[in-house]
Amino acid sequence: MHLNIAFSGQAGSGINTAWELLAQLLAENWYTVRVDKEYASVIKWNNNTMFVNISDDDKPYFSRKVQLFIALDRLALEKNYELFDLEEIVELSHENTARKNTFAFWIAVEKLNLKHEDAERVLEERWFLAKDRDWNLKSLDEWIEYGKQNWWIIADLSNNVWTPLSIEFGNHLIADGATKAWLEFYSAYPMTPASSIINGILEHPEITFQQGEDEIAVSMMMLGASYAWKRAMCGTSGWGFALMVESLAFANQAELWWVYVLSQRDWPSTGTPTFVAQWDLDIALNAWFGETKPIVLAPSTYEDAYEMIARALNWSEIYQHPVMFLVDKTLSECLMSIDVNKLKKPEIKHWEIAKWWENDEYLRYKNTQSWISPKAIPWTKNTLFIATSYEHTESWATNEDPKIKIQQMEKRARKMETFKKEELNDWIAYEIINPNAKKFFITWWINRYPIEKVISENSDWWLIVMKVFQPFDESLRKFFKENKNQIEKLLFVELNHDGSCERYIRTQCWLVTDEWNNKIDHLRKFSLYPFMVEEIEEKIK
Repeated sequence: MHLNIAFSGQAGSGINTAWELLAQLLAENWYTVRVDKEYASVIKWNNNTMFVNISDDDKPYFSRKVQLFIALDRLALEKNYELFDLEEIVELSHENTARKNTFAFWIAVEKLNLKHEDAERVLEERWFLAKDRDWNLKSLDEWIEYGKQNWWIIADLSNNVWTPLSIEFGNHLIADGATKAWLEFYSAYPMTPASSIINGILEHPEITFQQGEDEIAVSMMMLGASYAWKRAMCGTSGWGFALMVESLAFANQAELWWVYVLSQRDWPSTGTPTFVAQWDLDIALNAWFGETKPIVLAPSTYEDAYEMIARALNWSEIYQHPVMFLVDKTLSECLMSIDVNKLKKPEIKHWEIAKWWENDEYLRYKNTQSWISPKAIPWTKNTLFIATSYEHTESWATNEDPKIKIQQMEKRARKMETFKKEELNDWIAYEIINPNAKKFFITWWINRYPIEKVISENSDWWLIVMKVFQPFDESLRKFFKENKNQIEKLLFVELNHDGSCERYIRTQCWLVTDEWNNKIDHLRKFSLYPFMVEEIEEKIK
């Protein structure tokens, strides 16, 4: 069973509340719920539409088919009528109701045959609704009167399917996973869609949070915390990250470590910055000066987001190297019902801390066999050093000797060889569903959800999902080489215009010959919306 319900109305009309309440009710009944949060600027006074996908399996996806479309005003219909197949429309333009958003919620409750007492309870649990309890319950009475003339249901979801699930924001899972992985410092300049990570961090007073006046200040504060041997992380989006690139280069040179959450969206100069896009892979891969590049991770599920942020913090500290945690607006700000009891407890790993030196000189940038140098906590006896962007000797003194330059440059670069040897195993860097297949979708991020629905009904196609982009795992190149004759089709699926993921994978895996060119195709979307399952189906017909 799959249903799509949409709430649509003017920016600022409170439709977020309606779908959050509905999602909570459905998750308590074990239904898999995924909500796409679309919002335009309140200043523009534009239309916002929220899509709620409901299923009784573990394959959440969005569809052009919307079984119930609740429009708070006429603009909602005008904007969405041609974009989606609206099967049932409830238009509230002319309804004189006390609370249109609450009225829309009650409509969904009745249409799905959910229990009134449960709906009233979730209203009571929201303090900002409970204080207007009489007004909100008046909306129920108004709906009952409305329903006498327009009575119908589209599905009976009144019974519990299994056990309750928890409705979670992607950003909240990122914050929670980082907290459980011993995060100690978080800095941010509020910028959607990364802003709500702050809300999750503030639930933990033991974590120091610092809001900077701009993204440059944010990134430098994070480096200061790292220098003081604190697990540190920051987050922003798009052009905010562009301001941080120089600090990342400093971190590479000084071998300080940090985790940067880059939540992608459409770029601000386009006038559509609150919509989804996957534009930032190239800048994440190449945010550097010189030849040492950051580690780049990209979770593909909500569970991945929770578990991989712990890996990011561990890897950043162990390899004393910057880590980019690349998500996007849909994962960051949308809701998903999951079983939090099945989330893997984050494993905390530290690099060995240098003890005090009695006789020998402390070499902060010592050229070790693993190319990872000893790091001491500040004020440890006899371990004084300066972190600088200048080239330096093993001790830290600035130096322009070519031999020293070669030594330190190779040390910084070769740490990634140690990283690949130690960490890129057990399908961490990528996931292949059915390696023996002849046709594959290749994607990243939660584009996988509609694709997984398609492959569940089409045994010819299977899936490769990228999770670690940099450093590149050569075993994927080996997979393509060994299966060159078996593979008939590779279809890259991504939310951008220029195919940054396709270009990167094809280059790294040598998929640029005429033989491969004849096997490769792509599906790219850049209309501000996530992929619909019909778009995937139509491409492979």
